[in-house]
Amino acid sequence: MTDMPAALGGRPVVRPDNEPGWPLSGAIEKAALAEITDSGQWVGFSHIPAKWRAILEQVVAATTGHRYGIGQPNGTLAIASGIRAQLRSRGPQWARGRDQVLVADLTHASAHHGVRLGVASELGRAPELVAIDARPDATMDAECVAGYLGQHANRVLAVVPATMYGNFGPIEQIVRLAEDHDVVVHHDNALGGAARYDGRHAVTASISGHGEGKATPSCEGGLVVTSDPDVAALVRADTDCGNAPARLDPIPYADFGPIPAGNQRMGEQPAALMLIQWLRAMHSRLQVRENRRLVTELAQDSALFPVPVLKVPPVDAEYPPFFCLHMECTDELETELGLTPDDLRVALTAEGIWAEAGFIPTHLDPAWQDQITDVGFTYAGSKRVYERAIFMHNKYLRHPDFPVWLAEILQRIRDNAGKLAGISESIPESDRHRVTNPFVRKAHP
Repeated sequence: MTDMPAALGGRPVVRPDNEPGWPLSGAIEKAALAEITDSGQWVGFSHIPAKWRAILEQVVAATTGHRYGIGQPNGTLAIASGIRAQLRSRGPQWARGRDQVLVADLTHASAHHGVRLGVASELGRAPELVAIDARPDATMDAECVAGYLGQHANRVLAVVPATMYGNFGPIEQIVRLAEDHDVVVHHDNALGGAARYDGRHAVTASISGHGEGKATPSCEGGLVVTSDPDVAALVRADTDCGNAPARLDPIPYADFGPIPAGNQRMGEQPAALMLIQWLRAMHSRLQVRENRRLVTELAQDSALFPVPVLKVPPVDAEYPPFFCLHMECTDELETELGLTPDDLRVALTAEGIWAEAGFIPTHLDPAWQDQITDVGFTYAGSKRVYERAIFMHNKYLRHPDFPVWLAEILQRIRDNAGKLAGISESIPESDRHRVTNPFVRKAHP
């Protein structure tokens, strides 16, 4: 007999005394920040090379399968720099008559701001945004991209697919489509800290260390990664007031006049934090890989659920992203257990596991839905992902006890499904997709 679910008054499985701390930090971060503070060099310039930023750039580039990394203040500006560099390398004649960018409907909509910045800063005009539907794993639907480019490629400046939750998505297929139709492709890999895509890369990709949810948090920080030395030089200039890479830059020396650009240099403090968090995450990803395997087996265990009510989308890399664990509620959650996805999120949250529906699709986002161009898409894919996703923060996924915790929680829910049915109705409808509990911040043991 299992214990009563916490939502019905039982003791939560995950409590303040056993909840994973976040972020994972310790003496190494303190020592690095102290060294930087005492050194007096808190930022690097072309004539005063940055140390920590240079180390981070080389480590991130090497571990993600690229040749070069360029530090940025955050992931949004990294999107802008990557797109701007590619547009500049193509020239204004190519861009004439093109006014659209294909973006992911299902992503954190703040990414679209970076898309606009990149286009507007280079071409002097903001693009129309065409939101592309999502596949079941939450990533951009390449078939939808192919269909749109087949009819409207002459209007498209760029395609910006996004890493989502636990998957990179069909990046290689989208890269081929972009090449076939002669458009820019930038991979918004904001959620891809310490993950590695093994297929063919976009010319530029951006990674974010901003925010509490990223696998490699750094307060403020991000990078553009690329294997093209000319594009890398342009991105560096875009961050360094227009100055090309100097002799001691990890990017090969380039001799070109300044371009009109601002100051987007990544500081040494966030560079050090992101570097150390990246190294920690490279260890954590081993536990994540095993936990994801165990959770996938749990969801398929007929002794727990004779008919599966949860599904873990299959991963598309050896070391996939682990921004969160994304599970899909199957239709059998309602037909077999009488529970809705909202009921399940409420029950999980009561047990101490932060569970929600994830990012609001752009076409439903009140701040962005009137900023995208209506081209007749129904967005059935992204709607279903959002309605049926169970999104659990990576601090749980990285913990060795997570599969055991989740097994106990799901047993409680299964055994008390009748009592839990409709429990989400006590929560205002506007909040049901985003049921959260506070982070517990404590020192990493």
